[in-house]
Amino acid sequence: MAPALARVLEEDEAVKSLILEALNVIRSDDFERYFDLFTDDAVWMMPSSFKDVYQDEARSFYRFTRKFRFDQETSVDEVVISGDSAYVRVSFDGYLRPKVDDGSPPLRSVSRHIWILQKQSDGSWKIARDIWNTPKLAGRTK
Repeated sequence: MAPALARVLEEDEAVKSLILEALNVIRSDDFERYFDLFTDDAVWMMPSSFKDVYQDEARSFYRFTRKFRFDQETSVDEVVISGDSAYVRVSFDGYLRPKVDDGSPPLRSVSRHIWILQKQSDGSWKIARDIWNTPKLAGRTK
C-alpha cells in the first residue's frame, strides 16, 4: 500500500476506501462506474480545456475507455483530510491498451491529478474536483 494511504487514520477509512475504489474502477473494464464516485456538481479541470468541464462533458471525453483499458502504475503521493474536505495527489504512468487486439500499439499515458473530496451528508465521501495535467516525458520536445 502507498505510504500516503497507510498514514490515513482509522476514522478516515472512508476516504481511503474511495481512493482505492477509484483506482480499481479506472483499471476495470467498467469505467462508467467512475462517475458514480463524483458529486453531482463535480468539476474537471483538464489540460486540454480552458474552461471547467462538468459531468456530461467528462463522460464524453472519457468515452475512449470503451476501446481502451488503463494499464498504469499508480502512486498516491499525498492524502490530506481536514473536516469535511480532503485532497489527494495521485500520479498515473503507463499505457492505454486496446481492449480488442486490432494491431494498434498501446498509447503512452502519464497524468498527475489532484482530487478534492467532500464528505456527504450520509458520511460517505465523493470526488468533487479532478484537476490534472499531463507532464512532458523526458526526451520529448513538444
